[in-house]
Amino acid sequence: MTGVVAADLAANNGPNESTALAPELYDVLRPETKNETVAVLKMLTVQPPDSPRRDRVELLGMGFEWPNAGMIHGFDHTLGYNPLRLADFSDAVGTRDSIAAPSERVFTPLFPSYRCRLADFLGLRYIATRVPIGEVDRSLRAGDLKLVAYTKDGYIYENPRALPRAMFVGGWQLADFEGMKSAGQWPEADPQRVVLLEQEPEPGVPEGPVATNAEVKLKRYRNTVVEIEVTTAQPGFVVLNDIWHPWWRAELDGQEVEILKANVLFRAVQVPAGTHKVRFSFHPLDGALAELRDRVTPPEEEGVVAEAPTHSGPSGSLATRLQPVLPEPVARPARDLAAHDMQTSSVMSVVR
Repeated sequence: MTGVVAADLAANNGPNESTALAPELYDVLRPETKNETVAVLKMLTVQPPDSPRRDRVELLGMGFEWPNAGMIHGFDHTLGYNPLRLADFSDAVGTRDSIAAPSERVFTPLFPSYRCRLADFLGLRYIATRVPIGEVDRSLRAGDLKLVAYTKDGYIYENPRALPRAMFVGGWQLADFEGMKSAGQWPEADPQRVVLLEQEPEPGVPEGPVATNAEVKLKRYRNTVVEIEVTTAQPGFVVLNDIWHPWWRAELDGQEVEILKANVLFRAVQVPAGTHKVRFSFHPLDGALAELRDRVTPPEEEGVVAEAPTHSGPSGSLATRLQPVLPEPVARPARDLAAHDMQTSSVMSVVR
């Protein structure tokens, strides 16, 4: 056994094209790097306080070490190396194990080009690439992307149609998300006037495109907590262009509300007119337990009324304590919240 393990380590963990290299090659991963491309991207992506924008970046074929640069320098990279990737995101955007070379960029029916609706929803505003973008995306036409900088590493382009991270939309329209992912066809709808949903929302918001003039502020953005403040004269939806996942919870002015899956991949919360605070928070433990319970609990037969469980407090049985499908949020000390953020940061890096 010792011999087998030693041989395996020597073959798979020995020196190769990605290890035992000079430290200077990894300078881009140093927080204090003087790399010109990193400096330009950090300057371009900075936003004033409360701005609804949080632009995403794609580092296209910049080299083996570049995909992790976003985590080091604080900008959101669509194709970074991540310990976990959501299948919906990978299938829609075209992520693979590596994006070290421009040829490794794979387009999909829903993301057929950098000039596409999904790129706009993602807020993919800047693309850095070692080669002219037309060599990778041959469907681009003149004016689709704007060259904003040229460095010794390559070219930086801007997508001027990129949408803000947080938006308010006044109308809604039903759509077949699975069909859209396979066919790559988006309905003819203005994304700033209508949100696409796979189920009808609660009454109160008109169907179809609605023009609005709401004020949206992205007050706080962390790995596990996002807070948005909106002021609107009419009801509608706060749309957060982060990836939908069932382990997220949302509150509207302190009351738990449903997160609707919106525009194939993203999140929306229905809000009435007025000034409101929407808070998204990530609950991996509660979410995983609820999902596990749903999978192992047989469905109730039609016509059979389930007896309400009797709760006996903390000393009750495990089955009794696990009855609530959506546990109420529990206030935690700052110390526990910090640990919670550290435990979930790698999971959330997938959607950035």
